[in-house]
Amino acid sequence: MILACVLIIAVLGVCAYGFALKNSDKIFPNVSIAGVDVGGLRRSAAVSAVSDAVKSSYAGETLTVVLPDRTLQLNPDVTQVALNPEEAVDVAMAYGRDGGPVKAIRTYLAAKKTAYSVSLESSLNLDTEKIRTMLEQTAREVQTDRVEPSVRVDEEAGQIVVNTGSPAVSLDAEALYTAVLDRFGSGDLSDLTFDYDTEPVTPIDLQEYYDKFCSEMKDAYYDEQTHELVAEVPGYGFDVQYYTQQLAMAEPNSTVTIQVEELKPEVTLEDLEKIYFADVLGEYDSPHTGEPKRTKNLELACKAIDGTILNPGEEFSFNGVVGERTTDKGYQEAIVYTDGGASEAQAGGGICQVASTIYSATLLANLKVTERAPHMYKVTYVMAGMDATIYWGQLDFKFVNSTEYPLRIDASVSDGYVHIKLIGTKPETDYDHIVLRYSQINEKAWKTVDEDGNEITIVPSGGRDKNGNLIDIAINEEGEYFTIVSIKEQPYTGYTIVAYRDFVDADGKVLRTETLHTDVYNSRDKKYELAPYTVPEEPGAEEPTDPTDPTDPTEPTDPWEDPWFGDWGGGQEWP
Repeated sequence: MILACVLIIAVLGVCAYGFALKNSDKIFPNVSIAGVDVGGLRRSAAVSAVSDAVKSSYAGETLTVVLPDRTLQLNPDVTQVALNPEEAVDVAMAYGRDGGPVKAIRTYLAAKKTAYSVSLESSLNLDTEKIRTMLEQTAREVQTDRVEPSVRVDEEAGQIVVNTGSPAVSLDAEALYTAVLDRFGSGDLSDLTFDYDTEPVTPIDLQEYYDKFCSEMKDAYYDEQTHELVAEVPGYGFDVQYYTQQLAMAEPNSTVTIQVEELKPEVTLEDLEKIYFADVLGEYDSPHTGEPKRTKNLELACKAIDGTILNPGEEFSFNGVVGERTTDKGYQEAIVYTDGGASEAQAGGGICQVASTIYSATLLANLKVTERAPHMYKVTYVMAGMDATIYWGQLDFKFVNSTEYPLRIDASVSDGYVHIKLIGTKPETDYDHIVLRYSQINEKAWKTVDEDGNEITIVPSGGRDKNGNLIDIAINEEGEYFTIVSIKEQPYTGYTIVAYRDFVDADGKVLRTETLHTDVYNSRDKKYELAPYTVPEEPGAEEPTDPTDPTDPTEPTDPWEDPWFGDWGGGQEWP
């Protein structure tokens, strides 16, 4: 019962408050007329305030309409503006009071937070016909049709002449009329900016004209596929991006002249030739014998290699470039080493000298060697420890172009030498040049043996052959005599060689030393084919005397001083 009474009292209180608001003689808060805040004012005070505002604004100020190419002045003489303050204030007084007491309370509370502007549609008097006539007349004046751009090409003068054309332009007079009335209705007579409606022209695609009438400039470059320097190509054209921007900024119906000019490449062939293949990175010349077949093999191998170009990071393979050495390719039979250490004639014999010469050049160029094997026996055409042996299907010589630029191999045979040059671009280094050297740390002598490997001694027999030449004989360790049939194998001294590389500055100072490798070269005995001793048939020939008898007048001289042996020296063979 008590709760019901409380509720009834509360309802009655709300209703009373709502009726008080509805019957109040003051305008609700935050209500404005023509920009004048009349909230909380009684009717008479509001009418006075609005009247004063109209006198200082509508009656004395001009609304300026700012268009893209002109301005319109809507002054009082044009608009004949007039405001009935009483009618406007009556509208303000009625705000929030057209419903019951609850609605009045809600509107009142909302008005404290949200502004409300009284519409002046009924209380504001304007010469709307005159305003509309002015705006429609302006719309007819600014109305233009679209004119598409045009292009004329003068090839003789090297010019592309573009007329920018003009967009279709129109003024939405009805929308502007509404905006003008809104300004007067709100009392805001500040400048009214209003744009035209435009229909843009189709833009000119300058790239199309560039592609049709111009030629692209091309810098000189190195072609990694063909391994060639490609010359620059002068261009003939214009800056498409720049002139596209100029057209976008140009006035309608204006002319933009594009001058086509020669475009000079930034990188020329002359520039590249100063960098690419400009330096000798390493070179080596090795002497060869005058044996015709071996020389022919050297020439064929060098011809196959000459001009080979490696891009940075590419690997050179001797077998891959030269290929199998066959008689069909013109290779001749010359001495090579077999797996057992014997020497025999095979097609392509001797071309290890080309591989060795290239290897020596790569060491001087400080390139990365990826595969290399020394010979079975020490050779004499390159410095000890600087050789490289190859054999088809088994041994190869490989190195990588470890520089940042292409590398060319020049290979030739002339004047008794194999010539190798590695041509590229010399990198920046802390040294001036490289010196190769070696150290011999062991030597193994060869012996004189028969076909079975038994040691023998070669001495003069005292007899002569039918041509009058002294005849040598062989004596084994048991003192038996043998006739020499032939020399089966020439001898080689064995060596252990350590190869070094010195990095030297321009003043000859060694900056650092690199140990390259240690190579062991085998020794090989001098082997004879022997037959049982037979007494020479020349008259007066006798049995050989004991060469060890110091009183024997026929004792032979030291076999190492014999001219026949001297021709072989250390017994080196041209493998």
